[in-house]
Amino acid sequence: MSYTVAQNTSFLTIASVLQKVISFFYFIFVARIVGVENTGVYFFAISFTTIFTVVADFGMGPVLTREASRFPDRTESYFNTVFWSKILFGLCAYLLVVLFANILKYPETTKLLIYISGITMFFDTLATAFNSIFRAKKNLIYESIGVIISQFTTLVIGTFALLNHWPLVWLILAYTIPSFFNLLYISGFLKKVYGVGVRFVWNSSVFKIFFITALPFALAGIIGRLYSYSDSLLMSKILTAKELGWWSVPYKITFAFQFIPVALSASVYPVFSSLFLTDKMAVGALFEKSWRYLFAIIFPVSFGLIAVAEPVIKRVFGAEYIPSIIPLRILLISLIFGFLSFITGALLNAINKQKTQTSLMALALTVSIVLNLILLPVLKITGAAISALVSNFILCMVGFYLSTKQVNINLKNIIKYLNQTLWPALIMGAVVYGLSFKIHYLVTIVIGGVIYLGLLYYNKVIDKAMVLSIIEKVRMKKTQPTV
Repeated sequence: MSYTVAQNTSFLTIASVLQKVISFFYFIFVARIVGVENTGVYFFAISFTTIFTVVADFGMGPVLTREASRFPDRTESYFNTVFWSKILFGLCAYLLVVLFANILKYPETTKLLIYISGITMFFDTLATAFNSIFRAKKNLIYESIGVIISQFTTLVIGTFALLNHWPLVWLILAYTIPSFFNLLYISGFLKKVYGVGVRFVWNSSVFKIFFITALPFALAGIIGRLYSYSDSLLMSKILTAKELGWWSVPYKITFAFQFIPVALSASVYPVFSSLFLTDKMAVGALFEKSWRYLFAIIFPVSFGLIAVAEPVIKRVFGAEYIPSIIPLRILLISLIFGFLSFITGALLNAINKQKTQTSLMALALTVSIVLNLILLPVLKITGAAISALVSNFILCMVGFYLSTKQVNINLKNIIKYLNQTLWPALIMGAVVYGLSFKIHYLVTIVIGGVIYLGLLYYNKVIDKAMVLSIIEKVRMKKTQPTV
């Protein structure tokens, strides 16, 4: 059983969006119930172990998917070699989690949460081995179902724990328990559907090839994870748990939108790769089109949320999170450069410039760490937001410069697309900000959306033909007969 690329993309995209939505509302519930300080401890425990997930996986997942799809007859041998490798890497990663949690001398409660979160990491990394085979078979429906059910189970367990005022550790167990059952679920269905199961099989030559192949992925992944979570790690030693709690809110809000550039970059990556060999001019055109799409999405999201940041924080999370407002507004500006850098990264990786992209990530990581060490003691979480803005700006603009050296990107087109979407978003943001003091912020968001679309229509970014085409496609889907 296999599905088309479009079907698999739809399965995983829907699952990812639902996961993000459920996760975000669960986090809001946690933040309101347990208070700022406990939210900080909870957020940090998960962030800390997330850094080590790359060690547990070691880039083996993508390699297993690629090789199992190329050589279906070797699937079981490949799978079991990788599975037992993941057992080894997962145990090493867990030992590193425990070791560093003790070296850094975190409080006992924090360490307990980290230890349990580390178990979740271990179960998750084993599950990715099974998911890799499903991906090799072009069947993502089981992985997608598992993602949704796991997140929903987390919501149920966590909500029950919160309403009954159970200890904070249950908020972490709310992830560990579903993770374990997801492992049983995905392993059972892989055995049932494709007859591939766990056996005591180890092929040292396969492991050696996979390890060498996965090494660049692992290195890039480690740098990427450190770039995403090094600020939380530094804050855990420089700032208080309460300040970490304030930081967790703007971080979660901006992270919730990351699926957009992730989905787009995943879509254009293989196209970049093939076009680079056949039509380099088309690579630049696709890059311009990708940035144009992101401009149209990120500008209204960023400036719209900047405008309503204060009422959103106060009404959704509570007055005790007011210190999160300024960092949120800074991170929303940073989000613009973060979105765009996904496309520059996809381009550089697709044209065999992985080392260049990894070096650029290392540069951005270094800048982030240095700025955090300077700014955190002085500006607290606002300093962390400024650090994120500067490092994302470097990642985006240097990545863009390097991209222009490899493919023909028309700067005039970029400026044209920027102008078409930036000023409508700024006008929309200004109107929404003014209205937010007079009417409910949800109403202002709707008004802002109408204003933005109207200005895009006026600016000829969208036209009557495009609107009619979209309406026609929707009608066709509604009237399409089911089989």
